[in-house]
Amino acid sequence: MKSALLTIVALLATSCSTVQGQVPIPVTPPGFTYGDGSADAPIQLEVFVDLLCPDSKAAHPGLKDLAARLSPEKFRLRIHQFPLPYHQQAYSFAQASQTITHALGADKFTKWLEAVYDVQDQYWNLQTENLGQKQVTEKIEQLAKATFPQLTDAQWKEGMSGHGGTKRDSDTRTEWKHACTRGISGTPQYLLNDVAIEADSKWTADDWLKFLKPLLHGESDVLALSAKNPVNPIVHQESVSGSGLSVYAFVAIGTVVGVVATLFVVRRGRREYDSLA
Repeated sequence: MKSALLTIVALLATSCSTVQGQVPIPVTPPGFTYGDGSADAPIQLEVFVDLLCPDSKAAHPGLKDLAARLSPEKFRLRIHQFPLPYHQQAYSFAQASQTITHALGADKFTKWLEAVYDVQDQYWNLQTENLGQKQVTEKIEQLAKATFPQLTDAQWKEGMSGHGGTKRDSDTRTEWKHACTRGISGTPQYLLNDVAIEADSKWTADDWLKFLKPLLHGESDVLALSAKNPVNPIVHQESVSGSGLSVYAFVAIGTVVGVVATLFVVRRGRREYDSLA
């Protein structure tokens, strides 16, 4: 009786300690550089997008114009993929991005991104509701080869089986998990010099320049950035969770609850053990 009780307590404690596993470490830093921005630029803006998200598409012209107007030595724009689960074909497009850039080079991502945005509405849930996964993969392949005639059948099939299990599938999962560790819960979302900021998908390059003005003038006061934010705080983006909590927030809450529950069981178990002794 005593040993059984102690075994149960030990199992509970072990399960609590393994709630959160190791996130895969990317082989190279995730994301794609838009344009020629330098890794040493003092202003680093990262945007997390879903290629089938209308708000991600809406944000692109302003970001594209911003990157063109700022010096690559001063500003770098990095784009990360974060396919949302309720855009049913979004993951396949993210995997296609990995397949294309692995085969042809990371510099091809921008052309692919803009090609997908141009026909984005053809791949939404309603438009593909009668297509199976194999048909969707073939449809994406047609777009990929129309965009990149040099892409071979072998290069495509190496990354896009249509049912997972490839190295590019693994890379896509790692990319998504990496975004979760950064607190990303929707698209588009932004990190400015590794700090989360609120920005609207409707912002133009002029709006961004107003927001970035303190950094462009060498100021480091975060409050100055907030005070000069030119846009109403209502942010247009799509989120994984309606509450806005990130995946890691739920993990953290669950871990705390688990620890409290385990401590309670351990304490009660000790009392039971002492009474039986």
